[in-house]
Amino acid sequence: MIGSGFIGSRTVEELAAAGLPTSVLTRSRPPAAVRDLIGAADLHLGDAADRGLLEAALADVGTVVYAAGGLLPAASELEPERDAELTLRPLRAVLTALRERPQTSFIYLSSGGTVYGEPEHNPVAEGAPVRPLGSYGRLHVQCEEEILREREEHGLRARILRCSTVYGEGQRPERGQGVIVTFLHRIATGIPIDLYGGGATVRDYIYVGDVAGAVTALVGRHDGPAVINVGSGDGTSLAEILELTEAEIGRPAEVIEHAAREFEVRRIVLDVSRFRD
Repeated sequence: MIGSGFIGSRTVEELAAAGLPTSVLTRSRPPAAVRDLIGAADLHLGDAADRGLLEAALADVGTVVYAAGGLLPAASELEPERDAELTLRPLRAVLTALRERPQTSFIYLSSGGTVYGEPEHNPVAEGAPVRPLGSYGRLHVQCEEEILREREEHGLRARILRCSTVYGEGQRPERGQGVIVTFLHRIATGIPIDLYGGGATVRDYIYVGDVAGAVTALVGRHDGPAVINVGSGDGTSLAEILELTEAEIGRPAEVIEHAAREFEVRRIVLDVSRFRD
């Protein structure tokens, strides 16, 4: 596992539950629960662009799950060059290292909520054009293109999972990551909620445990297509999320209305029939 943040940590837990021994290469120390599952010898702290560290982490590894990221979408819009540096350098190092390991598979967690841009039809299938609106989506498209080129030119056993909007335990509301955890936290603590576009924005929300389960189900499998959507297949608006979180906490939210942001897709729901098949 490369990257042990919100999704990566949960995936390590799921892999361990399935009896799949896992090592982790991550920039920051993972939660104690993850450290206990993998042991000190299988925890490699640092950047995947560090060749020596990467070589040690890849020893005896059959599948690389790549969940390392750069900046969050809003921050990527402000600092696209920095986000590109944080994202591309380690990915390219891993892809280069895997050229010498033709039997090692590679699973990349991409962003199904941003790479398609504003789709012509919902739910959107994997064959739809990728037309991202913002820096974050464009960067994921570039990553996908480089991975697929490695697959075509060097025989990399690569799989790209385009994940929809992921929520669940382990998300940190103070980072501005995840509308559900942010709404819950702000309603509970009395902090105003910033609502963009009148709450009409629709996303496909998927629980982090289901993403981790999808990754685990695909480890060791080489059949099927290279690109797969992973989502719930259902759309939920921000207004509906607000209503649900208010009901969960048991009090109304204080809302500050803002205009819609240009880099955000208005409506996207993923067609997940390929994964189900």
